[in-house]
Amino acid sequence: MTDQTQMPEPAPINYYYLWHLTALGVVDAEYGSVPAAPPALDASAARALPDPLITGTVWDAIASAGPLRPARVALIDVGVSPDHPNLATRLDREASIDLTTHRFGARVLEILDTTTSFDGEERHAFFAGLDIAPLGNIGLSNDDRDYLSDLVAEYAASEGVLRRLYNPESLFASHGTCCAGLIVGEPAVVAEEGTPSLPPEGAFYGNGDELRTSGNRNVIPYFGVDPFSKLISIRTSFEDDVRQFIAAFLYAYHQKADVIVMPRGLPDPKRSIVDPKNELKADLEIWKNQDVANLFTRIAVADQGGPELEPKAAQKGSNPDRPWHILKQLILAISRHIPIVCAAGNSGESQLIYPASLAADDNGIIAVGAVTVEGFRSGYSNYGEGLTVVSPSDDGEIFNRHQLRLDRLSPFAAQHDYSAFRTREYYYSHFSLLTTDLPGIFGYNLGSDPWSAIVPFGTNPGIGGGYYTPFGGTSGASAQVGGLCALIQRAYKSRHNPGDRLSGPHVKSILKAASRLDAIVAPGTRKLTADCMNAESEDALDAAYFFGSGLPNARAAVQAALAI
Repeated sequence: MTDQTQMPEPAPINYYYLWHLTALGVVDAEYGSVPAAPPALDASAARALPDPLITGTVWDAIASAGPLRPARVALIDVGVSPDHPNLATRLDREASIDLTTHRFGARVLEILDTTTSFDGEERHAFFAGLDIAPLGNIGLSNDDRDYLSDLVAEYAASEGVLRRLYNPESLFASHGTCCAGLIVGEPAVVAEEGTPSLPPEGAFYGNGDELRTSGNRNVIPYFGVDPFSKLISIRTSFEDDVRQFIAAFLYAYHQKADVIVMPRGLPDPKRSIVDPKNELKADLEIWKNQDVANLFTRIAVADQGGPELEPKAAQKGSNPDRPWHILKQLILAISRHIPIVCAAGNSGESQLIYPASLAADDNGIIAVGAVTVEGFRSGYSNYGEGLTVVSPSDDGEIFNRHQLRLDRLSPFAAQHDYSAFRTREYYYSHFSLLTTDLPGIFGYNLGSDPWSAIVPFGTNPGIGGGYYTPFGGTSGASAQVGGLCALIQRAYKSRHNPGDRLSGPHVKSILKAASRLDAIVAPGTRKLTADCMNAESEDALDAAYFFGSGLPNARAAVQAALAI
């Protein structure tokens, strides 16, 4: 350890557990005055006020505009915990589907007193009546159009299964449960001890009866961006089987979802490849970049090698890219009817992952990046052309030749002298997103042993904990924007009919118009500020390259929807 080594900083400030809702303008909060001049890049811009004065919510604005007409959000992820108290009335169990254990869909029903292990599965037609004719011409060749028509006909005539067993999503759905909480999490209050959770409309706008918190002592009054909307869980796996993803988007369209959220990438073998950017290939002849030049040479040589054995290779005569191409065109076509919110990616690249990379002015795909309370792009967040908006999230450490972003609270930070590299430092944010977690030992927050291992978690009185977790990534950012889109659709429905909805491009235009590039991320005070990540002087580029249209304001978006 050298004399120049910096010691760890004091503990981070306490902060409001729903700070991200105040940053988006969903909840109005007073944090105090903003300093006239922003702090230095390596100093915190966050205001230390863990209990701000709450003066209003955008939910009240929609409630005063007309009747409650929930939006329906389709979440394409790894499933959602059916046992979580803060999702009890928001998860639409009668519409949710599991595409991982049955090609044509599966759903778990309640285990009855008479249920035995010998009971068979019940048949159920999840895709009955599926019709994509309203999508019109989606840009396919005649052969591809016939391929899709046959596929749709097969699903329309198919039968999935209903099963009475312990729900596997109670064990393997942590990521989806986190995203679901950020979108539609509810406060989990009850009218009487031991009774089921009241829906938020009963808790907020009921008849004035005394309300009680959940009997589970580890449950808090949590709120997602739109706790008055409903969520359809469309469970998919991480397998590279394109059929499950085609089925997922077909099902979301078939269910007439108002919003589709895809907080992950798709394993398209062609379109998910990240191409080397020009700035990474520049000046490869100079000495300091010789390692980069050698890397590109090795990649080029490897690409010229012989074919490897591929167990899942398509049979001779078939086109392995055909279903992936059809999926791409299907996503684009559906987005023109329903907004599709996608995560930008967590690799820090100056390009977006797929399918967020499909976002363009003529479709309803919304690519979402992440920013911190400090006003910087989250260290891991992808950015670049096509980015639509950004949303609050946590941070990631960076140490490269363009910047230093270091968690100086870590005990490892004091073991190294970073000052020798003379790299510009950006302040690392310790804020993260609090959200619902998969209860018990299989969630991100493992809870307290041994009680957290009690199953089923729905009957666990809370002694095991593990109901909430810090979360982040562009997954968390895109989930919040999915909630904003639900607010826009719900506001529009309150002035029209329950079945009415705005098109994907219309919702996207409202969202972009309600966003600002000079916004602060409350309780922070620094305006959105570009950083150097992958190229010299990159922060001199237009701010839209890093933040899209900027940080959305929920109230502005809702007012625009109410005015239509």
